[in-house]
Amino acid sequence: MTQNKKLKLGVFAFNLDGGFTATTAPERYQLSWDNVLDVARAADEGGLDALIPLGRWKGLGGKTDFQGKNYETLTWAAGLAASTKRINVFATVHAPVIHPIVAAKQCATIDHISGGRFGLNVVCGWNPAEFAMFGSPVMSADARYDYAREWVEIVRRLWTEEKPFDFEGAYFKAAGAISKPLPIARPHPPIMNAGRSPDGMRFAAQYADLAFQDVLEKDFDETRSRVAELRRIGREEFGREFEVWTSAWIICRPTTKEANEFYRHAIHDYGDFDALKGLPPSLIPSPETTPPEILKEIQHRALAGFGGAHMIGSPEEIAEKLKAFSDAGFDGTVMTFIDYQRDVRGFIKDVLPLLEQAGLRQPA
Repeated sequence: MTQNKKLKLGVFAFNLDGGFTATTAPERYQLSWDNVLDVARAADEGGLDALIPLGRWKGLGGKTDFQGKNYETLTWAAGLAASTKRINVFATVHAPVIHPIVAAKQCATIDHISGGRFGLNVVCGWNPAEFAMFGSPVMSADARYDYAREWVEIVRRLWTEEKPFDFEGAYFKAAGAISKPLPIARPHPPIMNAGRSPDGMRFAAQYADLAFQDVLEKDFDETRSRVAELRRIGREEFGREFEVWTSAWIICRPTTKEANEFYRHAIHDYGDFDALKGLPPSLIPSPETTPPEILKEIQHRALAGFGGAHMIGSPEEIAEKLKAFSDAGFDGTVMTFIDYQRDVRGFIKDVLPLLEQAGLRQPA
């Protein structure tokens, strides 16, 4: 990853039909390889920093079968690695369903295709319906990170060691493990992880080169404290420094009024409310204990982009909110949109120059 930008920017989840938004609006992102290439090349030519897919094996339901139509992320990354010039290209891998020796070889191959621009987003998964497809249950919180530690240890050793090695752990055994060629990136391709639980934060602090933390939109002091705590764990417990990123779902229009009108159009009028049943249960509170107006607002936010901060406004407002992310200690932000082809170009044209003026970016 380039080091000359105070706030790095990535485009997330455009390997899925509809992207990160459960809507039936006509403007919703339509998945095709031509559209993926269009978004990727616009981001690459516009000077953005990363292309990151969301790992999904089965749709979440609703009228749109939310995220059910999607591209597998390693082959997606290989295609984009060959089709872009400067931008970093990530794959998102569910560690419990892909063997680390296979993953290490696939990732090293993509790194060579890209000329050293590949990165790996390691996830443990949460959706029981997806794991049922593979005939395995979702692991407990403790087990999943113990498993992931062994998984990443094997991958990193295959990326960095030139002689065969043996490995014996609770989950993996390997005799004479080796993978050639090594990746181009040194010391190895960057590893991304979004663990947010206490165990997840420790895992990210120990292994991730890009770790994630949520933005508490109504409490930036607490957000700043969480970012600082994640960095402290890395330094004091593991002797490591790493980047901390977050995520944002963005509607940017020439005026605040236009942005809010499009939000109501896409989410209030065309939201795929049936898809809410497939989202993580922790996102939607019980109707029995939640006032209807609050429940409806939470449902709208979940449809619009669960798990990330929401930015709705003019270019100036979006730039100011991203500056607040940087001020809170974040090194980067992944971004999702409703109409990626239109909105990525609009962001580059209208918001990026404002970030450059604020000293957060350098011209591409």
